[in-house]
Amino acid sequence: MDHIRFDDHDDGHAIAERAGTAFNASRDIAICRLKNHERLGGVIFTNYTTESIAIHSGAWADHWLNRDMLFVVFDYPFNQLGVNRIFGYVPEDNFHAIRFNEKLGFTHVTRVEGMFKGNIACRLMKLERRECRFLKVQARTLQSGYH
Repeated sequence: MDHIRFDDHDDGHAIAERAGTAFNASRDIAICRLKNHERLGGVIFTNYTTESIAIHSGAWADHWLNRDMLFVVFDYPFNQLGVNRIFGYVPEDNFHAIRFNEKLGFTHVTRVEGMFKGNIACRLMKLERRECRFLKVQARTLQSGYH
């Protein structure tokens, strides 16, 4: 059985570990796609400011991001929270994550020196609400627990 679990703290900590960041259960939100009770991948949202929010992703399987997950990942911050932009902090040497974010529509904002372990620079990326093509995605099937 394939489903999306919303705001499970264990998922949040697991996704944060995969993403190389931290999860604060009192203020961060996790969204995780599971199949047969096994995590496939997910996102955590951090640093909510009412105008923007940060996103971090982590995966255990290829192809974890299906149509339903895309719907939830972008509907939650843009439509439910009402933010105007999502920010991603990507290590400059993580070419896969940079390409992944670009495919989702994120653009480069700036480069910050020495933000990650080993003095690795950060590529700050953003996705504006008006540029998010996934807000038009219709979920195919969603289990209870999201809305």
